[in-house]
Amino acid sequence: MGLTIFAAYLVLVVALGLVASRGQRASEDFWVAGRRFGVPVLVLANVAAIMHGGSILSGVAFIGAFGGVAGLPFLAFAVGIAIVFFFFARKLRQSGGFTLPDYLGDRYASRKMRAWSAIVVAVSSVVYLVAQLRGMAFILERLLEIPFLWGLALGSLIFVAYVALGGLLAVVWTNIAQFFFMWAGLLLIAPVLLQEVGGWTGVMQQVEQTAPGWTSLRGVSWGWGYFISWQIIWMLAYCTRLELVTKMYAARDSWVARVSLPWTILIVMVFLLYGNMYLGAVARITVWEGLATPDQAYVALVGRYLAPALAAFALTGIAAAAMSTTDSLLLMAGSALAHDLVRKCVDEPRGVERDERSYVWISRGAIVAVGAVAFVLAIPDVALILRIVSFAVAIIGAAFFFPLIAGMVSSRVSAQAALASSVCGVLTTLVWIAGTLSGQGWAQVVHPGIPGLLVAGATMALVNTFTPPAVAIGGVAAASGEGRGP
Repeated sequence: MGLTIFAAYLVLVVALGLVASRGQRASEDFWVAGRRFGVPVLVLANVAAIMHGGSILSGVAFIGAFGGVAGLPFLAFAVGIAIVFFFFARKLRQSGGFTLPDYLGDRYASRKMRAWSAIVVAVSSVVYLVAQLRGMAFILERLLEIPFLWGLALGSLIFVAYVALGGLLAVVWTNIAQFFFMWAGLLLIAPVLLQEVGGWTGVMQQVEQTAPGWTSLRGVSWGWGYFISWQIIWMLAYCTRLELVTKMYAARDSWVARVSLPWTILIVMVFLLYGNMYLGAVARITVWEGLATPDQAYVALVGRYLAPALAAFALTGIAAAAMSTTDSLLLMAGSALAHDLVRKCVDEPRGVERDERSYVWISRGAIVAVGAVAFVLAIPDVALILRIVSFAVAIIGAAFFFPLIAGMVSSRVSAQAALASSVCGVLTTLVWIAGTLSGQGWAQVVHPGIPGLLVAGATMALVNTFTPPAVAIGGVAAASGEGRGP
């Protein structure tokens, strides 16, 4: 039954990819789907990109392990999306670019900034992908009753195939299909849990008895430093979330880009309350003691409380959730490498001219390469999926938060300051991540993204004092009415 349901879903996804591939006549069609999406489509695509497989599998695991409120960054999420709403959405859409490195390269008139940003996007996407591919493999292992490695290989192949075929149009239409599969999968188990375990109040009382302190602000084991830093990291995660921010380019206009965001917040809030906190508490009460790893908690719940056919459908829904973020990450990495690195930093300075379809094929090749690297790195057993994701968002936040926010609100920031801020922030974050993974005491106090962010901000302020302001070029200059033309 599991094979039948997943095969039907797979046929739908590949069919959407094939249909979308027929309309790819230029790089704009492949990377931003011709900038044609309205509010309903963009909202569903935004939500599907945020509510990924890792956010369900490891969201349940993380909250189940450490406690409810401590792992549930409502305020961080709302503030992060508000920053996109007030500062990023309109300017990104009006700039007419394709990628985040595209905006930064034009804003600071710097090929170095563009190239560095493209590399950061590709590397951080690989880290994200490791988490998503492992989540997908856990689901396929249970759903199809195949070894973990086979599930990992199958999931990787599926992702790479339909993204390389159809570009953003395929990504968005499959995201919408995945959104409905995902919610159907999550809601299937709800009536059973309400009857067998209890409603919100009853479950919270039971989990507090099972794990004293679970419902407190800091959960069962969080210090104030790590709790506060966790909220800051997820605020940064949502305001610099590549798979969300870059979808602003595909909106029909800047109004659509902005209006899609409040609706995204509302739907994701409902998901966090039920899909993470309630299910995490139920898992802690009912299946926790028998788990080999916390990331198997949701799968164990489904296996315990649903009949085989319904369990197969529920797990297919979570597989859909994993796909809805992974496809966006693959496309972002491919477009950043093809458009920003090859076209803007290699070909144009040397006077090399290629037709649009050549860059589409380069992007497809980059997608395959990034997918292959992520597959290899996902094979070893690693930490909680959500922890891996938090490292990726820390890298992205340290790299892009200050160059983006400062570049959008001020005309006095220099290219040298933006680049130095990004490089120093990323390097500091990587050092702290290494210390965290190796168990160094100094690295356990706060999340690795916090020192990276502090160093990035201080570096920008310092370097900006003795370097001249950057003058925007291209679409960024045209959108702001300042700077030079293309």
